[in-house]
Amino acid sequence: MKNSVFVGSLFCALVCSSASAQPFPNKPIRLIVPFVAGGSGDVVGRLIGSKLTEAWGQQIVIDNRPGAAGMIGASLAAQSAPDGYTLLLADDSVVSITPQLQKSMPFDVKRDFAPVTTIAHIEFLISVNPSVTANNLPELIELLKANPKKFSYASAGIGSIHHLAMEWLKRRAGVEMVHVPYKGSGQILGDLTAGQVPIAYTGLAQTLPFIKAGKLKPIALGGPNANASVPGVKPVADTIKEFDGTAYWNLFAPAGTPREVITKLNAEVNRILEDPQVIAQLSSAGLKPIGGSPEQLAARMRADYEKWGKVIREIGLKLD
Repeated sequence: MKNSVFVGSLFCALVCSSASAQPFPNKPIRLIVPFVAGGSGDVVGRLIGSKLTEAWGQQIVIDNRPGAAGMIGASLAAQSAPDGYTLLLADDSVVSITPQLQKSMPFDVKRDFAPVTTIAHIEFLISVNPSVTANNLPELIELLKANPKKFSYASAGIGSIHHLAMEWLKRRAGVEMVHVPYKGSGQILGDLTAGQVPIAYTGLAQTLPFIKAGKLKPIALGGPNANASVPGVKPVADTIKEFDGTAYWNLFAPAGTPREVITKLNAEVNRILEDPQVIAQLSSAGLKPIGGSPEQLAARMRADYEKWGKVIREIGLKLD
């Protein structure tokens, strides 16, 4: 009887050891995007997810978990098992902005997440309904100065990158607009094209189709450089010095995820970001592939935290 128990225990140990030694990944991976479907996070997540599925033969499941400025999805990721099978795709609003605005956070970015890599640079665009007479930023500023508080602008919510960038613009340009917060860029673009709100600051990725269809007019780019996707459109920084209202999509795993898993994820995503097809697809959506090491992502997060913190203090934003 004792020998039977011993043999059974040994067999179980060998099977369990073999299972734990299976190479990563050996089952589907969930990629949490903490925003509504249809935004630039989906563009990035589904593109990278499809390429990872091709490379590894395991399905990458995109899990949109919007709400509370990205906090719901990010909290879910932070509480997940640190085994590499739950990942988080988050932008600067989640890791650099909201933590400076919320009195109480459900997670700590530095403590609860392990950086994997920076995936893409997000370009933003100020665009207007065609009924607005301005065709560029200097003209828009002149129009706003002549009509204080008569124009409104849409953002993806209080404390979002969209909101901070436009308040930064308002302060530096000396203009007044009414802020209309939305729950996501998809809703903004629908109302913007319908003329229910005249001005918006949205991701170039999701705004570009409306620009190409002639349903919206591009006014200025949020980043400091021109973008081939919208030829002739100048950056805000050409008018307002040092303005940089752009952000990044970043890949994270829960803290405690084995280093070898982080290394494998990092290497594979970096390889994908060098694929000419991926570069072309991201570029056509107004996104620039970045890549790099986990350490580089951590360093840039610190710099972005300081950048947005300075903006928050300058515009005097406080959340109740």
